[in-house]
Amino acid sequence: MVEMIATVTLNPAIDHTVYVERFVPCSLNRAADSEYSIGGKGINVSKVLAELGISSIALGFLGKNAGHISDELKEMGITPDFIEVPGNTRTNIKIIDRSNAASTEVNEPGPWITPEWLNELKERVLYWAERCEYITFSGSLPQGLNEDIYKELIQIAKEKGARTILDADGESLRKGLESAPYMIKPNIHELKNLVGHPLDDEREVMNVCNEIISSGIEVVIVSMGSKGSIYADSKGVYRAYPLELDVKSTVGAGDAMVAGFLYAVDRGFDGESTARFAAASSSCRIISDFKRIREFYERIRIERWQ
Repeated sequence: MVEMIATVTLNPAIDHTVYVERFVPCSLNRAADSEYSIGGKGINVSKVLAELGISSIALGFLGKNAGHISDELKEMGITPDFIEVPGNTRTNIKIIDRSNAASTEVNEPGPWITPEWLNELKERVLYWAERCEYITFSGSLPQGLNEDIYKELIQIAKEKGARTILDADGESLRKGLESAPYMIKPNIHELKNLVGHPLDDEREVMNVCNEIISSGIEVVIVSMGSKGSIYADSKGVYRAYPLELDVKSTVGAGDAMVAGFLYAVDRGFDGESTARFAAASSSCRIISDFKRIREFYERIRIERWQ
């Protein structure tokens, strides 16, 4: 089994989630409920790993308003190793419409990261890459970082033998692919942006996944929201169909898929079983109940496409 996993979140967040019975744009909306939680894609991966019984190290930058994040992560069994920087960690506002589970988000940019802070992060990635089998790099970039940062960090981690997972968007994803991470997890919109044209046919998605794998990336998982997901590696392509569930929130569902993937490869699952477990983990996240992971694993319908 994996001795340790590290997750890198360059731009963590304080997620302020507001629930409304029915969201009406350009109008007064009254909250039915609200909650605060620590977020950012890599942190979300660590949180789900903890739910699945796997410890992890959480790296990244934290602003002066977010000292409590490290304490909360420790309570979850996650080891924090963040760099404290001037400025504030961003607050992300998420409005959840209970009538249809739709999510509206307003995300702040995050603090400004100087070259000195970035160099310190590189040293920590170097340190943990020698001690972890897997390192994930996820999410948006704070101010001050170039869009080739994931490419550079992946190269650092790979040189020390760590397998790298990339979950990013836009140019940071495109540049990151140049370092050939072990696995990528774009959603369907991110994949469309990457190839530069619509992907209306799921068979087209499969073909794009195969092209990516032929470039040296070993695994591609494409999350497609309510349509499920596609898993591809050198041995096959699998289509995972979604379960009919009472959705609480779709926020973090893709991050849960990354955590489910790590759990599965930790235990030596084959491609089909890995695709199934990743989808089951995502399903648990949208209902906020990981006690049903085994049930969902058995219920997920998988088709082998290639």
